[in-house]
Amino acid sequence: MATLIIASISDRSGKTAVAAALAQRLGTDDSRVAVGKASAGDSPSSVDAEVFASLLPDNPAVSAAVGDVASKISSAAGSSKIAIVEGSSDANSNLELASATDGLILLIARYGETVTAAAKEYGSRLAGVIVNGLPKFRSEDADGTLASDLETAGAKLFGSIPDDRRMLAPKLGQVAELLGGQFLSGEEESDRLLDNFLIGGLVLDWGPFYFSSRNNTGVIVRGDRPDVQLAAIQTDTTRALVLTKGVRPVEYVIYEAAQRGIPLVVVPGNTHDVAEQLENLQPQVRFDHSDKLERMVDLVSEHIDISALEDQLAQPATR
Repeated sequence: MATLIIASISDRSGKTAVAAALAQRLGTDDSRVAVGKASAGDSPSSVDAEVFASLLPDNPAVSAAVGDVASKISSAAGSSKIAIVEGSSDANSNLELASATDGLILLIARYGETVTAAAKEYGSRLAGVIVNGLPKFRSEDADGTLASDLETAGAKLFGSIPDDRRMLAPKLGQVAELLGGQFLSGEEESDRLLDNFLIGGLVLDWGPFYFSSRNNTGVIVRGDRPDVQLAAIQTDTTRALVLTKGVRPVEYVIYEAAQRGIPLVVVPGNTHDVAEQLENLQPQVRFDHSDKLERMVDLVSEHIDISALEDQLAQPATR
């Protein structure tokens, strides 16, 4: 069984997302990819393993300390021909894991990180590099300069995954909890993702046009502005209304929102304060939603050379 270790240079670089997406792409109905999370120490965290189990219910998933991963993956893998194990940002731990599983290492780097030096640390165990979070208009840097530098260092760039709003989207329930909000309706939609936020204040454009300018939007608007609320409700892109100043909207707004399936959350504080509070939400956002997995599979399929990665996995790990 070929084993691929997902490593990174720093934390929160997208290891879990890439591992899950590759597990989807590399697996078949007859041979699912086994997935795992390796942790340093004797008490491994099971959070990422729980994410794998939730998003990939048909794939064997385990969580174990570095020294125990090989045996646990082997026991759980069944007919799997490939195992993907999420490592860490610690090169020594990842090399220990690769040695224990006789696996190859795939290095995930955020755009702007010093990749070539990190790649050299892994030597012949390195399968290649994926750059994650590539800003718009920077593809030439990654595909040209960085690819050339890595090739000079003896490493391969499999591709670059662009920045995507869906990967940064919080759940509506997280927004409500952070803001101390109360659902007036739609609490059953707490898992709904909000890719963008718009403030419904002094809108100089026609309301529905303005609120249609972004997709999957949470609209922050005063609870006593039914005119703005109704304009937001008329669009197909509004996914929730966050009503500020603790004011309950008029009944007609509640009715129209219910007809269109748009949740209403009443929160304390004014619109400006609420918008500022949302800046504190990002550290809580995780890769733990089926819509995020679907989007990451699309991004990996479009921007990563899967065939080249499969060729690496087909070769002996120790070479």
